[in-house]
Amino acid sequence: MTDDRAFPETEYRERMDRARRAIAAAGIDACVCVAPELLCYFAGYDGHTQFSIQALVFGPDGGDEPSFVFRDVDRGNAEDSCWLSDLRAYHHGQSDPLDLILAAVRERAGERARIGVCWDSYAMPGAFALRLAAALAPAEIVDATRVVEPLRWIKSAREMAYIRRAAAFAEAGLEGIRAALAPGLTEIQLAGRLEAAVREAGSEYSAMPTWLATGARTRGSHRTPTDRRIAPGEPLKTEFAGICRRYHAVTMQTLWLGEPSPAARRAYEGALAGLRAGMAEIAAGVPVGAAEDAAFAAMAAAGIDVSTQARFGYGVSIGFPPSWLEGLDITRESDSIFEPGMTFVLHTNATSSDGCGVLIGGAYALTDAGLETLSGGDLELRVV
Repeated sequence: MTDDRAFPETEYRERMDRARRAIAAAGIDACVCVAPELLCYFAGYDGHTQFSIQALVFGPDGGDEPSFVFRDVDRGNAEDSCWLSDLRAYHHGQSDPLDLILAAVRERAGERARIGVCWDSYAMPGAFALRLAAALAPAEIVDATRVVEPLRWIKSAREMAYIRRAAAFAEAGLEGIRAALAPGLTEIQLAGRLEAAVREAGSEYSAMPTWLATGARTRGSHRTPTDRRIAPGEPLKTEFAGICRRYHAVTMQTLWLGEPSPAARRAYEGALAGLRAGMAEIAAGVPVGAAEDAAFAAMAAAGIDVSTQARFGYGVSIGFPPSWLEGLDITRESDSIFEPGMTFVLHTNATSSDGCGVLIGGAYALTDAGLETLSGGDLELRVV
């Protein structure tokens, strides 16, 4: 048996104490979490195994030891990464994980209790959600996602250390792609150079793919690399992450192989102005919507169609496939407030009148000293 825990047991217990207080305040008698990022945050479990049913069950009682339900083939992983002693394994095809989850809930709450389930997760298949809801009846079932998920938005000093290491891995990726960019290379080859640089620096696997496009393909978002070859005068746009102990530092950049057109320069400068305007609004106690308002106003003033912007930013930290996003949404519609200890992505994009797509942004942290750029971020237009 090895100790693969990313944090000391005292930090995990402090997180669980906050979770217990949160569900107690919400009047929840027992809580069920299935999201792998929550299992990792609260239990320490680090496994790309969310394709199987697994769950953390806990109540508001401070003396309650949380129960972790998982598939028995992953016992070694659970024992090495979890701090918990109540590990309940099932054998695929022979036993039903729902029985173990239901038993753990019933031990903490009666049949007519109020049960919180973190429904909003890619790891909660619809068919299983229906079975779980039916099995918990006649208990009152409430969505506990917004009760539990925000607890991980404020990072500890140890978490920030991992995120800063992840950001250093991402910076190595930027250097790798800048050094590799040359005429005739395919997008797949360029992505390989970037990913090799990130991995060689020490990065773990990413919760999302490397997005990379060149030439006219840059006008679309979230495009994965193809066998298209880059030519002189064309842009390269990429978005990727460095990862340390599952903590992601997402960064992005748009480069040109040769001199960009005047229209492309205007698009880049407009997107950069928006990024800087949004960054200038970020401080502790400020509504996150103020940052997006400022960013979009600056971009509109530069002639950029802001309707193409999905959002100015989002929270990011622990991530497992298929997503690295936290629940923090940096949009004008959000009611969240910036707080020290938050880590997030900020980004802006634009498409020039001659069809070049631009994406600028990176990983940031809000500390007691103010906004800190971790990787990527406020980058002037760069020609290779």
